[in-house]
Amino acid sequence: MGVSRWTVLAATVLAAAGLTPVLVGGASGAAAVAGGCAATAHIDAQWGDGQIVTVTVVNTAATAATRWAVSWTPTGGQRVVSVWNAAVTTANGTTTAANASWNGALAPGASTTFGMQLAGTGAALTPTCTNDAATPSGDASATVADNGATLTLTVGQTLVVTLPVGYLPPTATGGAVVPEPGGGGWPTGQPIVARFDAVAPGTAELRSQTDDPCFHTTPPCARPVQQWLLHVTVVPAAGRTVTVGSSDNAGSVTLHIGDTLVVSLPAMYVPPTAVPAGVLAAAGTTGGYPTGQPLVARYTAVAAGQADVSTISDAACIHEPLPCPSPQVPWRLHVTVA
Repeated sequence: MGVSRWTVLAATVLAAAGLTPVLVGGASGAAAVAGGCAATAHIDAQWGDGQIVTVTVVNTAATAATRWAVSWTPTGGQRVVSVWNAAVTTANGTTTAANASWNGALAPGASTTFGMQLAGTGAALTPTCTNDAATPSGDASATVADNGATLTLTVGQTLVVTLPVGYLPPTATGGAVVPEPGGGGWPTGQPIVARFDAVAPGTAELRSQTDDPCFHTTPPCARPVQQWLLHVTVVPAAGRTVTVGSSDNAGSVTLHIGDTLVVSLPAMYVPPTAVPAGVLAAAGTTGGYPTGQPLVARYTAVAAGQADVSTISDAACIHEPLPCPSPQVPWRLHVTVA
């Protein structure tokens, strides 16, 4: 990372005063995400009783922001000596920097910076940030702290995953959740805010890992890679139950996502099938030929579309060397999921 022009300026001023600056380019405050805003503090230069700090502000929301504010609690006797690209106030032990007139507007994923000279010897700031953008909303959320955890969603719910800038965008396997378009993560320099929609009962795994430019050099660096894994279980959403029987043969029914379809037929019918796959999810079948018990098959509406549920009657004598003339009776239902 290059040294900022403010670091060079500070070094020049300190040298003129007979002081020796200590560059600490690797010292940064943790990135804090609150709502649709993330802020990270970086110490550009440090000496006995002062620091030059740059704070980066990122709009992590899916909509534009027109203003932002960054707050922190000073430590080690820190106080702001001067500031550029922001206006600073302190009240009740909390210091807040608000945007200037020219850097408050941030498009989704856009960033800006402001700088300060601080007096005091505290560690790197740990700022929080807010803005007026509409923040990504979801029914559940996960962060880097949820590594290895298991989360349960219902069909139709949305999961929002927030990860630091050094991680790759998470991927999903298993088919129960699908990603929405998103951004951020390595190498964009922006925090990740990724949304996943629960579309079908089942399980899924969301995975990510850290990345770094030095991994792609020759030879690559030996820095450890941090893995991130989230187990997701998707269950059917609660909805109405629609029951159909013999009299509904060749009929049709309309369901909504989350509804349950119950097919109740005499024992002579074999377990039905739903074609095409993906609109109705089988939720269990009991009875039917050749058990001698009434047939009860359950399906959950998991996606908008159309499907046909069909079966046919059967009898033991049909499978004898000299089959009986008993006719097989088909049964079919056309289902629309809206």
